[in-house]
Amino acid sequence: MIMKVNTKKPILIIGSGISGLLLAQHLRKLNLESAGDDGTSAPPPFPFLIFERDADLATRGLGWGLTLHWSLPAIRALLPGDLISRLPEAYVDRAAVEVERRASAFPFFDLSTGELKASTPRASESDRIRVTRDKFRRLLSTGLDIQWGKAAKSFVSHDDDDDGSVTVNFDDGSSYEGSIIVACDGGSSRIRQQLFPNQKKHTLPVGLMGVKVEYDAEEIEPLRKLDPYFLQGCASANDSFVYFSTLDAPGNYPSKNQTSSGKKKYSTQLAISWPLRRGFFSSPEPIRAPATNEERVRLIKAFASTWADPFRSLALSIPESTTEVKCLELSDWPPPKDLRTKGSVALVGDAMHSMVMYRGEGANHAIVDVLDFAREVLPHVYHGSSAQPPRAALRAALDRYEDGVVARTRPAVLASRQACYDAHQWGRISPQSPLLSRRAMRLEFGEEDMNEPDW
Repeated sequence: MIMKVNTKKPILIIGSGISGLLLAQHLRKLNLESAGDDGTSAPPPFPFLIFERDADLATRGLGWGLTLHWSLPAIRALLPGDLISRLPEAYVDRAAVEVERRASAFPFFDLSTGELKASTPRASESDRIRVTRDKFRRLLSTGLDIQWGKAAKSFVSHDDDDDGSVTVNFDDGSSYEGSIIVACDGGSSRIRQQLFPNQKKHTLPVGLMGVKVEYDAEEIEPLRKLDPYFLQGCASANDSFVYFSTLDAPGNYPSKNQTSSGKKKYSTQLAISWPLRRGFFSSPEPIRAPATNEERVRLIKAFASTWADPFRSLALSIPESTTEVKCLELSDWPPPKDLRTKGSVALVGDAMHSMVMYRGEGANHAIVDVLDFAREVLPHVYHGSSAQPPRAALRAALDRYEDGVVARTRPAVLASRQACYDAHQWGRISPQSPLLSRRAMRLEFGEEDMNEPDW
């Protein structure tokens, strides 16, 4: 059953991650601005539908902390004013921001000795904020009618139609016709797989386990003295890596994060990773993540037993029987230099350039993708002014968008991969390493700059 929504076919947004929600909010903003004083108008100039494979916002479980920095101007350009003013609702620790009015210094430590190896200059709240992905998504979902339980399976381009429309088919048997597909469906994007069936993800030889742990104020204070938001480090003795990230703080919700004894809790995330190489941790074979939560926690504690405090004590206090540990395969997808989609399809965010988190820039690039799409492609979706025929003008706009995003993000994907490698080779960590070098929207980094590990 193909569901036709109206004569002006909607923009079909696949995925309600940050990029999909941000685009939907921008379209909502444009539609509201076009409405009359009484709130009524002709059909909106940018009809859209947003689809999400999950059942709700809470389905994914373990969330991530995100640092938003050079993408903040794009966020302010895309969002309606009321949501911009509500950004503090997504902060990991609102009280810390209000007291210090500054963001994380991203301190990097030698886990084996506790020595500070590097940090960045602290920035103001207007230039850098730390949010949780979960709370940021909830904010961005405000006022949106998300179609839940809709996993996109495939698409069909109607190249013979005058308007060049497209149809998306979903796993539940439904299909929707639209003017353009905007694929925001993540690093394993099915839309991208259909477009580029021979382009496979690159898997990195690094294991990673993530765990969410709650600590009371006394337990977490030694860590908060080092940085209240985020810190990371590598063990010079064995190349194990960890980052600690605050996800939620008692001051965010005074009545919550509190036990029956009255102690307030900080919610934190620990991501522990290690090289999958022979000889690591005296193992003759690469160490793989164990099958059970208890075994995974014990492996984390084995690594942590070689660290200095406060990292050691906090990791050793993780409960074994009640803690869920999630394992992630680290992979990326650098967009090909000559990337071209077909038909009326745009790739955005991880669907276009999935990258590992060791530079913390994936979300920032996804946000700027949305702004680039809004400026470059959106004016041509519904036959904007152009000397070219409508479909040719849209295709030319998509080509410009793709060229710009590839030029910006391919170096970022490769630099993030190198940062991951360096994070697990103590001897390679220096101010010049992408692991510690300055974060920037545009980098000069290519294959010739890669130093692949020999494991």
